[in-house]
Amino acid sequence: MLSHLFLHVGLCNAIASAAPDTKIAMHVVMSYRVGGNEIDKTVTFDRGDDTQTVVELDVPRSLYLLQLDVPKYRCSTTDFVDVLGDQNRAIAETLNDGPKAPPPPVELFAGTAPLSFLYVKPTFVAFDKSVACDGPISQPIPTHLNVEYDQGAYYVWLYEDPTIAAHGPLTVALKLRTTTGLAHYVRLPIPFPTPWGGWPGSVQLNVTEDMIDGIATEKTDTLLCPKMWETSAG
Repeated sequence: MLSHLFLHVGLCNAIASAAPDTKIAMHVVMSYRVGGNEIDKTVTFDRGDDTQTVVELDVPRSLYLLQLDVPKYRCSTTDFVDVLGDQNRAIAETLNDGPKAPPPPVELFAGTAPLSFLYVKPTFVAFDKSVACDGPISQPIPTHLNVEYDQGAYYVWLYEDPTIAAHGPLTVALKLRTTTGLAHYVRLPIPFPTPWGGWPGSVQLNVTEDMIDGIATEKTDTLLCPKMWETSAG
């Protein structure tokens, strides 16, 4: 099944300075880890009066390297994106002035999730390996991550950090807030950080209403390891 992407592209300074009626040609590539490109095309749009443009694409479920390039203005960006099957998705990227690329994520998390997932304010945290299942949590290790929720699914980019590298292998957990301000922590049974091999690791964890309801009665500030929460790594 194909997923429909709405790619919201923030314009670099060089393009933003162009006249509104200027035609802009942007090269868009979405490539697989192996096997070539799914998308390799040049799209043309009017500069207009907005600070961004929108490109629509249809692609199958996969992990992709996304590359955007406007050679005439020397603006570009790259990112890794995880596309779930049969899920429309909005992706926000910003073109950079010059060749400098943003740092790549070392791990991507994604999965389907109900709207109630937003009510428990989900995020991901990392703990020292000494934190054990059913034991009390410790102070989380500072992490650099971006979390996005979009039409029935969530997406997380987790980036390398000197603090993470100094601690070695860590335990990653999904943090869910309660209505009283406390939190539940669900362990994800995955190795982290993943050694960098040119591509980030990819983990899928689908969340259901039953999962959220089941966690609500569990102990807070404890590392929970329920068997019903299954992950798949790619």
